Amino acid sequence: MGAADELARALAARDVNVGELIRQAEADARAEVAETLRGLFADDLLRRVLAHVADRPMFALVGIDERVIPLVRKLDDSAMRDEAQLESEVRAHNEMLLDAMGKGTVIPFRFGTAFPTRSALDEWVSNHRDELERELVRLRGKAEWAVEIVARPPEGEPGRYLEERLATAVRPDVRGRLAAVAAEVAGNACLVAASNEEAFHATLNELEEEGYELRVTGPWPAYSFARLP
Repeated sequence: MGAADELARALAARDVNVGELIRQAEADARAEVAETLRGLFADDLLRRVLAHVADRPMFALVGIDERVIPLVRKLDDSAMRDEAQLESEVRAHNEMLLDAMGKGTVIPFRFGTAFPTRSALDEWVSNHRDELERELVRLRGKAEWAVEIVARPPEGEPGRYLEERLATAVRPDVRGRLAAVAAEVAGNACLVAASNEEAFHATLNELEEEGYELRVTGPWPAYSFARLP
């Protein structure tokens, strides 16, 4: 009896499935080969992929307007690598939203919400049309305002500055008073209905008369409040 026969008999005596062992060994060998290949070619493959897609344009979803039509900008990959160009793209993104906001309701999307093709973007909008329509109804007639409490350091009184900073940080009534005239409040952001803007600004005036120094900006698209699919 040869060594192979002895091994087969020994394995059989231990109730070992030889075929399964062979399949497992082959799978392990394939995995080891695959790992070796990844180690050898991963960097080169990555370079090839980047070279293939780097110069392709991306289609950025800026927002959804009143008619559930996407506001789209084509972004070049180079815009993501140059600081000045990136800043310009961010400004253009915001200006497009402000323009749409001046014409009706808009659901804003964060800068960089991108799709590889225009058809992929349109398909996503089509698949989420019902949700987007409901969100347009919820945001209709509302805008975001940012309200920040500011305390300037009195000259020569650093201790007094710290006291004022702490005082503005711990006054819970400020947010409560803003919430009373806003549809929603999130951090320093207030979602305010156009029908309630007069009351909102009256509250801001009251706070300033009480000694609060406020930094207020807006109206903006509802970045902090948009519920995206």
